Parts: sequence; structure tokens; C-alpha cells
Amino acid sequence: MYYDDDRPASNGCVSAALIIAAALLALGGIFYFTLNRAADKIVNPFSNVRALNPLAPQPTVIKVDRPAVIRQIKALNRLESTSYSVEKVIEAGQAGGALYNLLAGDKILLIAHGDVIAGFDLSKLHDDDIILSPDGESATITLPPAEILVSRLDNEKTHVYDRQQGLLTKGNVDLESEARRVAEQEIVRAACDDGILTRAAQEGQQRMTALVQAFGVKQVTVNASPGACTFPGGAPLPPPQPTATPGS
Repeated sequence: MYYDDDRPASNGCVSAALIIAAALLALGGIFYFTLNRAADKIVNPFSNVRALNPLAPQPTVIKVDRPAVIRQIKALNRLESTSYSVEKVIEAGQAGGALYNLLAGDKILLIAHGDVIAGFDLSKLHDDDIILSPDGESATITLPPAEILVSRLDNEKTHVYDRQQGLLTKGNVDLESEARRVAEQEIVRAACDDGILTRAAQEGQQRMTALVQAFGVKQVTVNASPGACTFPGGAPLPPPQPTATPGS
């Protein structure tokens, strides 16, 4: 039987060629990657390697939606920024000379404690009062004028200190209610005279700035100004009433 000891060497050559080609391809890829990275560093030394590695963690991007910001601000309904507590002494009634007071006089002395809260009615905001940059990085908010939002008497601390009635009169049953009404007017007036609306505008700027920044806006400008001194809801205050005194 005849055996051929000279086996063909073509298979070995092919395998070696494939290995060499794969090695060259890998070396070429490494060279290309290294060259591109070096060139990128030369052109932009601060470039991020995330651009070269699609699997690298990406930075968090926050997009601020202008209509959403408007809805969130208006949803607050109002922004209470400043409160004020005051005590007033109200004297009311009919008083005259000594004889009149003895027979028909009716006078009340009311010690009134009250609270006043000032701020902004955010339902008065218009869409063009909130300007947001296209990139969501900055915003300008123009608030409606600061106003009196709440005024109330503290019934636990408000009381009649003195009531004097003449011998021939049963007194005015509405006198205390009238004195309380005037007391609330004077408490609001005292708060305004003490600058509550100016402080409300200043503190409102700070609170609204913090609120909008919480939405992801970096630069916030808030325009705020004090409004007119009125009752809650905008009703004007009546002129100050003189205190009733004997002999008047």
C-alpha cells in the first residue's frame, strides 16, 4: 500500500494569513481610535469622552416647559408674603354734656386686636407676565401689585372695655358691631401706614425667585411693587372717622 507523507500545506497558510489580517485590523482600529482621540484633544482639549463612547453615562438635561411653569404659579392662587398684628382702641357712640350723658348718652370703648396679611393674587397673572428663555435657563416674572389679602379681628382678644349708657336709653344694639367694623378699617389702615405693602413686595420677590428656581430655572428676575391700600378684594377704605369724645 502506498502512503503519501507530503501533506499539502495550504490550510496552514490560510489560517496564518487570517490571524495576521485580524491582528492588522485590530491594530488599525486601535491606531484610528488613538489618532482621532489625540486630534480631538488638540482641537478641543476640553471635549468630553462621552462623545467618543456611546455607552458612557450622559449628563442630565432638564427642559422647562413654559406653560407648565405658568400653570404651577397660577395654581398657588395667592402668595402670602407678609403678616401684621395690631391693636386699636375704638371709641364710638353718642355723647354730649354731663346731663345728656346721664340721661341719653351711649358710648362704647372697644379694645380691638387684628391681623392683616398682604401678598399677591396670582390669579391676576397673565401669560405675558411670565417670560421664559427658549433654553429654560432664565425667566422674568412680573407680579401683580401687592395687596391686602386678609384682614380679620381676633375675637378672643377683642373685647368691650367700657360701655356707658344713660338712664333713659336702652342703648344702640348695633353699636358694638359698628365699632368692630370701624376697628377693622383702622387696623388695615394702620398696617398700610406701617409699610406692609412695601414689605410684601420685597418678600414676594424673594419667595417667587426661590419658587421658580425650584423648577430648574437658574436666573430669575421678579418684578414686584406695592399696590393701593384697600380691603381684601379691592374695596377702598373709607376716610378715617374721628373718635367720639364728650362734648362732641
